[in-house]
Amino acid sequence: MNIDCKKCVPRQYGVFSELSEESLTFLNQHKCTKVYKKNEVLFRESDPAQNLFCNFSGLIKLYKTSKSGREQVVRVFKGGEILGYRAFFSGESYYATACAVTEVSVCLIPQDSFHTLCQKSPDLATKFLKKLTVELREAEEKFINYIDKSVEERLNYFLSLFIAETSSNKIDLELSREEIASLIGARSETVIRILSSWKKQGYVDFRAKSLTVLNPSFFQPN
Repeated sequence: MNIDCKKCVPRQYGVFSELSEESLTFLNQHKCTKVYKKNEVLFRESDPAQNLFCNFSGLIKLYKTSKSGREQVVRVFKGGEILGYRAFFSGESYYATACAVTEVSVCLIPQDSFHTLCQKSPDLATKFLKKLTVELREAEEKFINYIDKSVEERLNYFLSLFIAETSSNKIDLELSREEIASLIGARSETVIRILSSWKKQGYVDFRAKSLTVLNPSFFQPN
């Protein structure tokens, strides 16, 4: 499988959207496409940063492992998002482990090829710098939200992000209750209790990792 950058729909909405024909041809020639099965690791914490990962489709979780061996999920990446670029610019190793939550198709760009691409398209480095700045702001906002919001409000906000990206009232989360709890800074028992309460109140129905929204107006990002 090899995804043509010129026909890639997610690319048209990201940092690579304004690449010249020459740069797109170079990118096509120097990247490769890989399919990772569910639970397969893309890269591990402390691995040297050798590739930039462009997620074409599927769900990827990024997590850190504590000294006790517990996984702390720090972010979930959907199709169209990019992983690993912070390590590229800082010259450091990957700071966390990336693992496929579902089957994913990912394009890998080697580090030297990426640097050459930045030389061909000087605006590209600026776009990544802006992306880093936005992520820092979002991380700060997330920290503030953790302080100001209750666990129920955080769970509501988290699920509203998934709801906003689908036209259906049925959501395939592909995340365990433990992983959701880790992402919103809560205990899994609390997440289960809140979901059960919402089900009794008629807001949602759920089966395993499938959640059906019965009252869309209840989930509003704020």
